[in-house]
Amino acid sequence: MNILYVEDNKINAMVMDKMLSKHNSNVIIAENGSEALKLVREKNLDLILVDINLGLNQMDGCELLQRFKRLEILNNIPVFAVTAYAMPGDEQRFLRLGFDNYFSKPVNFEKLISAISTLAIN
Repeated sequence: MNILYVEDNKINAMVMDKMLSKHNSNVIIAENGSEALKLVREKNLDLILVDINLGLNQMDGCELLQRFKRLEILNNIPVFAVTAYAMPGDEQRFLRLGFDNYFSKPVNFEKLISAISTLAIN
């Protein structure tokens, strides 16, 4: 499975890459939204994981999701929010914005792998 992970924190990106690589996933890292928009046009992707806070003076994950939605090539690719926003109501807010799933940091990898496995079955 080819997974794009949009994450500005190099340590978080490295941990996600190590964890998902153990489960036969190829993880492609984008450090910001502009890089992610370029990569989605170049790579054959099965899933996109997006951090919400992508750094100062950068588009955030919600804006990036809206830009993804405008790209017809991504119509059937699920986009999961992976974020430190974990207050009551945050999950519902991000799902209402159009994310297909939500995972708060620190990520429960068992739940993430389970959600990814469900995608692979369908």
